[in-house]
Amino acid sequence: MSNHVKTPAMVLQELAIKKGFQSPHYEITHSVTGTHNNRFDYRVRVAGVEATGTGCSKQISKHDAAYNALKLLEEDGIYDPKEIPMREFKASIIQKQCELDAGAAIPSSVNFVAPLKDICAEKKIQDPVFKELSDVGPPHCREFTYECGIGSVKTVATSTTKKMAKQLAAREMLEKLNDILQDLLLECPREEEEFEQLPSTIRDRMCAESALNQKILHRYNKLFGQVIPNKKGKLKDFSTCFRELLNKFEKTRDDFVEDLCEKTEESLVRILDKMELQHDVIAVQEGIPIIVCLCINTDVSLTTSGVGQTFKEAKEEALETAFMMLDMYIE
Repeated sequence: MSNHVKTPAMVLQELAIKKGFQSPHYEITHSVTGTHNNRFDYRVRVAGVEATGTGCSKQISKHDAAYNALKLLEEDGIYDPKEIPMREFKASIIQKQCELDAGAAIPSSVNFVAPLKDICAEKKIQDPVFKELSDVGPPHCREFTYECGIGSVKTVATSTTKKMAKQLAAREMLEKLNDILQDLLLECPREEEEFEQLPSTIRDRMCAESALNQKILHRYNKLFGQVIPNKKGKLKDFSTCFRELLNKFEKTRDDFVEDLCEKTEESLVRILDKMELQHDVIAVQEGIPIIVCLCINTDVSLTTSGVGQTFKEAKEEALETAFMMLDMYIE
């Protein structure tokens, strides 16, 4: 066998014979098997030096240990690569490929993200945050690296698809949680626990604000819950919004003329009913002067405002503006 194809283990053995040393002594120090991501750790002793190696197979980890031993012997002046050259060996690349293969071997239906979120919810810690770190390689051989973070704890995984990289990062986090769960509980509690730790006055104010927000949300959902299916409406399309509604419901301007002339809230309701629309009048400032907004739930919502000394005056001004706009757009 020619010199240029010799592996690190072969070169180390030949060097020991040539220098009169005892043969390299290899021993396995750690192994993880029975999964798609096996790992073996080897240690080698030769010529007074000791080196370790890691790989996804016994052969790779043994060569990695021999390669590291040769580097130490080279530093000591015992090994000269020119005298006994060896095949190029890059354990990090081989190990990385093993990890990629392991990720590819996991069925696409396997889901580690959902169980991870369930554990976070059960233990009342923050949800995991996933972030894409890199997307490298040619189109036919892409490598995606994702990070999974919970507080200051991070795990990273690489695979040939974004989905699998994310799943593998979640799997690594699941395994790590067993050791660090207690620390995470202290480091990043969920919002409920943070809320309970606040002074009672602040909690009361936040509850009041939350109730108001829920009231506003309910009112908004009541108005826009049956909004037109086309939710891609753009501001520039507003001028054609009513024209499309007239075509949809087979109406013409003649169907609205009488109500457009009346200009009351009752006539507005009749106009909107013919196009299956709704409206709401909301006081945005209750102190004098009172300011109200009148909203109609079109694709791009039609909103007018009114100002007055009373709610009635403000609403009448908002209605007047709304009728002016409807008169212009219903054609």
